[in-house]
Amino acid sequence: MNEKELLERIESLEKQVKRNQRAADAVEIQNVMSRYIFYLENGNIAGVWDDLFTHEREDVKMEIMDAGGYIGPEHVKRAYYTMSGLVDLEGNPAPKKSAGMSNTNTDRAALLLMLTISTPMIEVSEDGKEAWGQWHLFGPHSNRVFDPASGNKKDTAFWIAGKYDNEFVKDSDGQWRFKSVRAINWLRTPYDKSWLECADCRSTPSPYYPVDIPRRVTSFNPDGGFDPDRWGPLPHEHVVHN
Repeated sequence: MNEKELLERIESLEKQVKRNQRAADAVEIQNVMSRYIFYLENGNIAGVWDDLFTHEREDVKMEIMDAGGYIGPEHVKRAYYTMSGLVDLEGNPAPKKSAGMSNTNTDRAALLLMLTISTPMIEVSEDGKEAWGQWHLFGPHSNRVFDPASGNKKDTAFWIAGKYDNEFVKDSDGQWRFKSVRAINWLRTPYDKSWLECADCRSTPSPYYPVDIPRRVTSFNPDGGFDPDRWGPLPHEHVVHN
């Protein structure tokens, strides 16, 4: 093997190492998302901040469907802690008996929260320190939601569909964690209705006010036309590798 062939071989091996590392990073990022879903389904809302978000960045953010969003460690932590029932709407520690899935959900037996994510599209930056990913979201739910006909809340079974558009960073310990979470809602439709009849039977309350990101409604509207916010950013807006 001459010098040119050796250099070409080294270059080829370096590219393969990078491809292998990106593949390993994608698997780890997918596992972060899977743990996130597990935490939500099991009511460990505070654990999303405690375990899955980076605590090394000041530009963290979260936005859950039409609840508005929060920017910065203090606000993001408080949002998850409020949703978990660990703090009240004023940010004060709440009694242990209220901990669970307060605000958006409850610990009632009638509650069903199933979140199925699919079609992962994960892109890792060239330096391997940041990443972006999108997943489709679908699942059956039941919750106590507002009924326009009666003016009261009632237990309702509905389908949920949407998308996650998230950012990730590799922390100094080598672990991938969330930099941002955005859940985009398309449908929350009662199981016995068409989404043409009722695309959204509930809204997600903001954990506390004021929000840093204004409330965005992205539920399906047959007369609404194309809404880029509903789909998340296009792939070419992020780094794409050969």
